[in-house]
Amino acid sequence: MDVTNFRDFYTTPLGDVVQSNIDALLKKIWPTLSAPQFSSQKNSDIALAYGYTLPYLTENSGQLAFMPAHMGVIGWPKMRPRTALVEEDLFPLPDRCIDRLLVIHGLEISHNPTAFLEECWRVLSAEGKLLIITPNRRGLWSRVDSTPLGRGQPYTMTQLSRILRATSFTPTQFLRTLYTPPFNSNLSISAQTVFEKVGPLMMPKFSGLIAIEATKTVYSGAPVANYSRRLKVALTTARATAHAESMPFQ
Repeated sequence: MDVTNFRDFYTTPLGDVVQSNIDALLKKIWPTLSAPQFSSQKNSDIALAYGYTLPYLTENSGQLAFMPAHMGVIGWPKMRPRTALVEEDLFPLPDRCIDRLLVIHGLEISHNPTAFLEECWRVLSAEGKLLIITPNRRGLWSRVDSTPLGRGQPYTMTQLSRILRATSFTPTQFLRTLYTPPFNSNLSISAQTVFEKVGPLMMPKFSGLIAIEATKTVYSGAPVANYSRRLKVALTTARATAHAESMPFQ
């Protein structure tokens, strides 16, 4: 999925449905995330958003927004862009520098989910929190490919929890949202409020989106090579390879 596909989707009525549901979920879990003063207060958290998260950020909040290299990037905000195109397993950040990391439209399109989550673990502080919102494999939205939620790799709550635990995260909150059907009809969209009230009662496991908040699990033991060392090893290897290729055949 290209970044323009996500941008265009959020200008449609179905995009409004998705955005309103995710907005409500974010206000429930991280109510101060989009506040203008979020990153300007003394001792406030440092937040990073990954994937396509622009509809959920405010221009005055000071948050960083990373987009995966295979998606593309949109400059945001227009005057002072704070977006960057990054490799999903090599963020241009030092170790343990982020307090909260939000992932929307990121995990399901990842080429290597394990490596991506390990990189999230690296940049998070010791008590850092990760919030992942991704399409639900059991939901109807993941089965209709006319929206971005129908592309990529969806997850069940169990699968998402398992991969988080395998990459040293401890899930703390489990949430579901988006019970409105992915049909571009006035009747369905106008009944959004009804669907969102009835859905959790009638078919709780069939939401369009699932979300897990997790904390970084830190164990004592041998330290993992930090970002600067990984870059040094990569550059040294690349130079050695180039030198070998330039030598005449003996």
